[in-house]
Amino acid sequence: MLGYIFNKMTTSTISKTFIGNCVFDILKDTDFQQGWDELYETTRWATVFQKRKFVEAWYIANQENITPILLTVFEGKELIGLLALTTGKADGELKKNSPLKITGAGKFDAEYQTWLVKDGYNETFVKNGFEALFNEFPQCKLSLRFIPDASIVGPLKSVTSITEKHTVLHSHHRPLMDFSLVEEQKLFRKRHLKAKYNRIHRAGKVEFIKVTDPNEFVQVLNEILVYLDFRQAAMFNKLPSKSNPNRNKFLIDLFQKDLLHVTALKLDGETISSIIGMKGKGWMHLAGLISYSPFHSKHSPGLVHLYMLGKMLQDEGYQKFDLTPGYDGYKERLSTSGDEVIELHLSKNIKYGIKKFLRKNLHHTLVKFDIRPMTFELNVKKKIYLIKEKTKGITKSIFSSDKSNPTTSFPSEQFNLSVNKNCISDLLKYNDKSAAQSRWEFLEKAFILVSKGAEFYSVSDDSRLLASIWIAPSDQQTDEHKTSLLITDSYFHTAYRKHKPALESYVIERESKSSPSNKPSSDHENS
Repeated sequence: MLGYIFNKMTTSTISKTFIGNCVFDILKDTDFQQGWDELYETTRWATVFQKRKFVEAWYIANQENITPILLTVFEGKELIGLLALTTGKADGELKKNSPLKITGAGKFDAEYQTWLVKDGYNETFVKNGFEALFNEFPQCKLSLRFIPDASIVGPLKSVTSITEKHTVLHSHHRPLMDFSLVEEQKLFRKRHLKAKYNRIHRAGKVEFIKVTDPNEFVQVLNEILVYLDFRQAAMFNKLPSKSNPNRNKFLIDLFQKDLLHVTALKLDGETISSIIGMKGKGWMHLAGLISYSPFHSKHSPGLVHLYMLGKMLQDEGYQKFDLTPGYDGYKERLSTSGDEVIELHLSKNIKYGIKKFLRKNLHHTLVKFDIRPMTFELNVKKKIYLIKEKTKGITKSIFSSDKSNPTTSFPSEQFNLSVNKNCISDLLKYNDKSAAQSRWEFLEKAFILVSKGAEFYSVSDDSRLLASIWIAPSDQQTDEHKTSLLITDSYFHTAYRKHKPALESYVIERESKSSPSNKPSSDHENS
C-alpha cells in the first residue's frame, strides 16, 4: 500500500500520515523511535498507552485484524507531534470516501488515547495532523477515549476540514488516589476498609505478593483471564479472551517490556484476587485488568486488594493511582481526589454526530440523578437481547424434541470425559442454541450462585459444556437431609441428557462420602 500521505503545510512544517505496512516499516527506523520516545518523555499529559513500546506491541499482536495509522508532524527533520490510531478495516478496504471508523491505538486495551507533541507545538500538531487525516478520509468517524487533559483540544477549532458542529466533547469524572495529599492517609484508616481487611485475615493465611517472575506471571495471567471472562460474561455477555485470542500474547509482551505492575492476593495459598496495572510516569493505571475468585466473594477480595495495592504503590513512590473513569461506587469510595478527562468524537457524518451528542446529554442526565450510565445502557441492551433470544426460543421449542433414553451407568462408553468440580472454564463453554436459557442468562445465574457459596460439578468436551449440576452451599447441608437438599439445579446438553440420572447419582454418592467443606475445590479438580 501507499507508504504515507504527504502534506506540506508550510515551508518547514510537514504532515505525514503512515498507513498499514508502512507503519511497521517506520517503526524500525531508529531515528523515528528516538523521536517518539523523546516526545513521550516530554509531553506532560502522556500516559503509558502512548508509549512506543505499548503501541508497537499492540499493533503487532493485532496486525491480522487491524490497519494501523500514524499521524505525524515534522518541523524540518524533527518529529514534533504524533497520534497513533487504528481501524478494523484491512489495507485493501480503506476507501477515501467511506465512513471509516478510526479510534486510538489500543482500542479498549488503551484507557487513554491522545497525541504527543513537543512543548509549544500543540496547536501546530492539532491543526496540521487532523487536517491531514480528514483530507485523506473525509467521511471517517474518529473517536478517542479518554484524553487526559481537556485543555489540549482547543486548537481543533482552527482545523478547516472540520467545524464545531462536527465535534462532540464528552467529559468524564476520573477518581484518583493522590499520594501527595494528607487525605490519602485517612483512606487507609477508613473503618469499612479496615473491617474487610481484618475479616479476610481471620479467614486464613493471607499473602499479598508482587509478581516479577515471567513464569509466575503466565500462571497468574491464566487465572486472571478465566475469572475475568466469567465476570464479563455474566455482566456484559462478553468473553474477552475468545473475542481477542491475542490478548494473552500482548500482555506477556508488555510484562517483558516492564510496562505492567502485577500483584496477587492469596488466601491459604490460593490466588483469590489479581490486578494488572499499567506503569506510567509516576502513575499507575487500573486499566480494567482486575479479577477475583467468585468463590470468595464474601471476603470482598477485590476491594481488599485495591486497599493493599494503594499502600504498596505509595511505598514504592508512585504519585497517583488512577482508578480510571466508570462511575463505579467502589472507585469513588477508594478515591481521595479526582479530575476530568475528555472523550472526543469527530465526524462530518450528521447521524453519527447526533448519536454521540444525544448519548453525551443522556450520560450527564443519568449522572445528575446518581444513575451509573454503564448500568443504564447495559440494562437496555440486556432487555433487547433477551427479547430476541426468547423469540428464537419459541421457534426452537416448536421444532425440537428430546428423544434420548436415560442410562444408569456412568461414565458411559460413548463419552470418555472427566467430571470436574468448580471448573469455571467448563461453564464458559456454555453455548446451547437449543436450550431455554441464553448464554447471558446461564452465566449470570452461575456467577450469582458461585458468589453465594454454591458449588458445582461439570462435564465438557473441547468446545461444549455438556452438563452442570449445582449443589447447595456446605452450611445449608445437613447429614439428615443431605440427599434431598444436595442438588439445587442442573443443566444437560441434548447430546448428554440421557446420562442425567447416572451423573446425578454419581454426584450425590461422591458428596455423601466427603464431609462438608468450607472451602471450594480448585478450578482444576476432576475425577
